[in-house]
Amino acid sequence: VDADDSLLYATARFNAWIIAASFTNPEEMKADKANAIAYFTDAYKKMLEEHFDDYAENYDQYMGRES
Repeated sequence: VDADDSLLYATARFNAWIIAASFTNPEEMKADKANAIAYFTDAYKKMLEEHFDDYAENYDQYMGRES
């Protein structure tokens, strides 16, 4: 497992904790699984697209390749 995978794993684990903390019992949590996963997946996709576009527009500056 490389560093990228470790960070993704940690983020997923933390997000599962956030979801669990919002419920009072595991049955409620299990019943809302699809909604919770959709929420985090959609939010992550939007953030990744925003940051991807930002890096593409400012690639040389962010990657230290400006002269």
